[in-house]
Amino acid sequence: MKHTCNYLFLLLLLPLLHACNGDVFVDELKVPLTEATLSGDGDTLTLRFNTSNWQLNQAYRGEYGDAYTHYLAGELYTLDGTDMGRTNCLLDRKGKIVVDYPPYEITFIRPNDRELQIILGDNPKNEAFDFNLEINDKDYFQREEIHLTQQPGSGYVIDRIEYDPVPKDVYTRIEEDNYLIDWADEPVTRTYNLSERMRRWFNFHGDADLYLVPTGDEPPTIIAPAADISQGVKPGTDRIEYFRYGSNMLFVDMEPPVMRTLTLKPGFTSIMRLAEYRIYTAYYTLHLRNVKTGKPRTVQGNIQCTNPIEAITAYPKHHENSDKR
Repeated sequence: MKHTCNYLFLLLLLPLLHACNGDVFVDELKVPLTEATLSGDGDTLTLRFNTSNWQLNQAYRGEYGDAYTHYLAGELYTLDGTDMGRTNCLLDRKGKIVVDYPPYEITFIRPNDRELQIILGDNPKNEAFDFNLEINDKDYFQREEIHLTQQPGSGYVIDRIEYDPVPKDVYTRIEEDNYLIDWADEPVTRTYNLSERMRRWFNFHGDADLYLVPTGDEPPTIIAPAADISQGVKPGTDRIEYFRYGSNMLFVDMEPPVMRTLTLKPGFTSIMRLAEYRIYTAYYTLHLRNVKTGKPRTVQGNIQCTNPIEAITAYPKHHENSDKR
């Protein structure tokens, strides 16, 4: 019985002795670094591990396990380009993950059993981009975190803008405004240019807030689409400031001017203007260039255009007792 107990004790002790073997410690997971800063104009970082028993378990933004943690995901490929489907950035063998997180460009490549490459495109914003990698051994006994920071990019200049020639959602709208208030001492007939300072409006919509660099002292501008879309959407001759989000407007004087003659009563008269506007949406592609590296980048979005057309009328609105001063 005594020998049996000793035998059982040795069986229990053997795994512990094996764990203390120096050869096992050689394979213990050690990450080469815990944080790194990368260039905002594109960069590559190669991590080399002391063991092949590791995996990229996930990539995320924010604090690990926090309610606001955003986990990155993308498409998994073999090294020869075969699409293996969607993944939450689990890379436990040779392969490549192209992360879907616009406007950032992130790729993870495991070219062999002991290396991980992190490839970043240029940072399109004027602020640092932070994210984290979780590295595990394949048995999930060890978890290591690597914090990466990409510096702000150098920004872009606008090369050109291209419009889809087919307008979308075309309709018209009538708007009334008080064009001006005029005074007459006695009944009088006067002629007015109703197209004076008519407004063209442009509303931009998109999904990326990019860092655009002014050209000299001028803000980034684009060529606005022409008001006439009878032959499709085409670039016009007017330039407007480019806002990725929000609105912009352009004052235009129609050629030839829209002249109307009205008869005024004595006193104050409001000249009420009725104008017809054509509204449509145009899709565009903006061609950009990194100011430091020259690397091209394209951005797609849409612009809603509100254009006054020549169907403008006016009528006088006399103010009673306005002749008493």
